[in-house]
Amino acid sequence: MKQNLSALVLEQGFKINIMKVSIPFILLAVLVLQTSFVRAQASSELKPVSLAVVDFRGVLAKSEAARNIRSAVDEKRQELRKYFLEVENNLRDEQKNLSKKRSIVTAEAFEKRARKLKEKAQSAQKLAQTSNQKLKKSFDQAMDKVQKELVRIVAEVAEESGVGVVLFRSAIVIAVKKLDISKEVLTRLNKKLPDVKVRFETVKGSK
Repeated sequence: MKQNLSALVLEQGFKINIMKVSIPFILLAVLVLQTSFVRAQASSELKPVSLAVVDFRGVLAKSEAARNIRSAVDEKRQELRKYFLEVENNLRDEQKNLSKKRSIVTAEAFEKRARKLKEKAQSAQKLAQTSNQKLKKSFDQAMDKVQKELVRIVAEVAEESGVGVVLFRSAIVIAVKKLDISKEVLTRLNKKLPDVKVRFETVKGSK
């Protein structure tokens, strides 16, 4: 007995996984260590080290550059979602039309058309997955620029303030407000890097 169209084309039901992107932040560890020594007569003494705290994750999320990146990526994701939804609907229409012709074509012709349709469905699925990967790559590359600039600014503020060690606020149970340099870091980051252009790599066959 010949396999029916569902077995050949849809199997457990054709469904393109359209750009369901969960794009987590890739946070860099920031640890600024500056150790100074002072000679006192014949012996050396280690000077006390000043501490500061920065909400690295919070600054990154609130920065204008990161917000603009997320907005650009979301817009592109919606564009791709719409495109692949159209592709999926077209494939389903082809499947329905082929089913109607089953009684008027030979079994061999039916199988041939069904295999061709299945190949198109698999190709569309692969294209959607590749587009998803490329979109994530574009996001990561853009965010990496923001993170690098953020690290540089944290080090800059620490040096200007005479701070020897900067800790993540998430790693601190209690810290006095005056130790937190997050506000100053965010202000400088927004001024220095208000936006980052997201470069989207075009995938052949997609939008």
